[in-house]
Amino acid sequence: MKKINYILYLLLILFVVSCKRNTESSTTFVFGDEASDLPAILKDKELNVLFEYSPTSFYFYKGTNMGFEYEMLKAFSKEIGVKLKVEIIKDFNEAEHKIIYGDAQILACNYTITKERREKFDFTIPYLRTPQVLIQRMPWDSTPAYIKDPIQLTHKKIIVASNSSYLQRLAHLQEELGDTIFYQEANNKTTPEKLMRLVSEKKIDYTVVDNHIAVASAYEFKNLDHHLRLSVKQQIAFGLRKNTPLLRYKLNKWIKKFRKTPHYHFLKQKYYHGKELSELTYEDYLNAGGGKLSAYDKIFKREASKEQIEWQLVAAVVQQESNFKPYIKGKGGAFGLMQFMPSTGRRYGVNPESSPSTQIKAGTKKIKTDLKLWKEIPNPNQKIKFALATYNAGHAPIQKAQQKARLLGLDPLVWDGNVEKVLSKKRGRRVAHYVKQVYKRYATFKLMYE
Repeated sequence: MKKINYILYLLLILFVVSCKRNTESSTTFVFGDEASDLPAILKDKELNVLFEYSPTSFYFYKGTNMGFEYEMLKAFSKEIGVKLKVEIIKDFNEAEHKIIYGDAQILACNYTITKERREKFDFTIPYLRTPQVLIQRMPWDSTPAYIKDPIQLTHKKIIVASNSSYLQRLAHLQEELGDTIFYQEANNKTTPEKLMRLVSEKKIDYTVVDNHIAVASAYEFKNLDHHLRLSVKQQIAFGLRKNTPLLRYKLNKWIKKFRKTPHYHFLKQKYYHGKELSELTYEDYLNAGGGKLSAYDKIFKREASKEQIEWQLVAAVVQQESNFKPYIKGKGGAFGLMQFMPSTGRRYGVNPESSPSTQIKAGTKKIKTDLKLWKEIPNPNQKIKFALATYNAGHAPIQKAQQKARLLGLDPLVWDGNVEKVLSKKRGRRVAHYVKQVYKRYATFKLMYE
């Protein structure tokens, strides 16, 4: 009997301890209940997401909702059959409060995973990894002190976004350097992009942002430098309330799958690398081939590889010249995919009846020849523009334009705003327009098609 009582006593203690543990663990689940988890979302057919107003999160452009995180979560919402409800963050503290109390389900604002934040939220698996970088003006734009090494940040004033992981990084960096960095928070409504603008406008000298934000804004702030890394790659993820395990599971499973798709690759290129793609939707991308540019992609790649040039450059010339029509005839006897004149065709062993493969082989050799004519051009992108001009007008006219540029005090080794400027007048205007059109196609193809 004593033995039975002893066992019952032990079971009672285990039960009490278990209840206590469950009670203690429930305090980490913060407020709200399962009303914001996946079943409720599916029932209401609405996913409420908090975004910050920025190119990498959410913004409104020409009547269209845009943003990397917005387009990702729009695709997820479509996958689970619900409507995506957008709410713009005006204050990060308020946003965190909304997530904790269940007024919204997802926090999407380029949120870096930190130990401190994990105590308040759950996170999805990361969808991006990016280092933190220093934002400063270029040396030629009156920067008070151009920073080449983190140690030069001592006694410098740096303004960063409020409630951000940048503060923590600067605090750690200060400890590592063993000296003072004068860093401070901006107000709650100042985003990293706004701080970049303040640096650009010389209202502040330095800030810190995630590299992917800096890259996405580089085309807008041409006087800013973002090449000094201040951290290892940080993990960027969506923030969730702690007691929404089903939503986290579903979203994690979807992110893992989505990161392997052309759609994800397209969004990364669109928002972080390609201004040329900024107004395109994924549907536009699919309509353009969804990874396949033309019926001749394999031939472009094969012949370009032989000549050690980029196949997208060959494809851009072909689309400009013939729009991928192999037996089209143009002015003055020009023919085929590459629109060779008869004399040029004879030189490269091709005629109007040649197969598309032969035409592309000849055209690729011609482009490589034109590139070789401009060995003295140091910048590879400028060299491509000189080669395109040569393809269109011949070598001699471009050389004459170079000479005229030199006489006018312009740089004869730079196309943009220099030799181009000479050709933009009278007869040369057609050549300048041709180069601009083909180069834009080439740059776009590089982003859209691997």
